[in-house]
Amino acid sequence: MLATRCSCGFERLADEEVNDHLQAIFEPDGSIGTDGRIHLEGAAQVCSCGFSAASKAELDEHFLVVFTPVDVAGRDGKRHQAIQRVTHEKPGTQSSG
Repeated sequence: MLATRCSCGFERLADEEVNDHLQAIFEPDGSIGTDGRIHLEGAAQVCSCGFSAASKAELDEHFLVVFTPVDVAGRDGKRHQAIQRVTHEKPGTQSSG
């Protein structure tokens, strides 16, 4: 399930997902992750640290993991966490997924 908004108030847009927002707010100058290593996207979904992803989404998740500080505070000083919208179905209906 994709997150629909961030705890800071950002909501998914037609051209920007919540994960894009989180990457932008957490990616530090110099692309140095919380592990002290530089993380830059290379060719064929490989990070400069050596991590090889099976998909673009997996590489994006890698960047979120290495750039997100423990306190989830962005460069703007606000906390940023993805929030997933939970939908409830009416009784007697079934999801097609």
